[in-house]
Amino acid sequence: MASDEQAGPDPATPAATPGVRRRRRPEFRTGRPTLTRERIARAALAVLGEGGPAELSMRNVAARLGVSPRALYNYVADRDDLLRELVAVCQADLPEPRLDPTRWRESLRAHCHALRAWYRAHPGLLALARAEDLTPFAAPHALRADDALLGFFLDIGLSTQNAYRAWMITVLQVAGFAEVWDSWRDRPPAAQPAAVWAGVAPVEPDDDLPNLRLISRESTVESPDVLFGSVLDMLISGIEAMR
Repeated sequence: MASDEQAGPDPATPAATPGVRRRRRPEFRTGRPTLTRERIARAALAVLGEGGPAELSMRNVAARLGVSPRALYNYVADRDDLLRELVAVCQADLPEPRLDPTRWRESLRAHCHALRAWYRAHPGLLALARAEDLTPFAAPHALRADDALLGFFLDIGLSTQNAYRAWMITVLQVAGFAEVWDSWRDRPPAAQPAAVWAGVAPVEPDDDLPNLRLISRESTVESPDVLFGSVLDMLISGIEAMR
């Protein structure tokens, strides 16, 4: 991951003298954390999660940090550089797959839980990837997790085509659940009634919706964690059928 000290020497900073230890920049100054590229990127992620891609601006990130926009330019060159660091921070947080073909069901389930937690910790990232091309900012090692997951599916006996399908479906199921269901639960719009977040919209007695009325009356509302467990049960059953 790039850091503010890797962006190039500051002309106002004297060159290091051999054998002399440089004083580290303080973590806090005048009661407030000092800026770094990572802190700026994490503030940008917070802005992104709260307001979506349209709100991701240097001005809003600066406001989040309590500094002027001009202060950010001592650490990031422009908005593209901010996106580069934001992507680097997200990639650094991405869990390393720990997949064991001898325990493939339990192993895949644990990996999906870790991946879901990563998506939830970086809200708005998928929306940003849809709004803007983040490919130029991705590091070469970013695809190692996907490569490991594909290798895992090949190791448990899937054909090349089925390994591709299992990989795509796994990512789509986890990312989709986090982007839709978890995001609604984690950050529900204040104007929406609570019943919407239970998964069943209110049904009026005179609505011609007998099946929805039956479900809303007789089904048990499940927590997102329980529902995600059912998603994984179906995913694993589908992969089992491909073997």
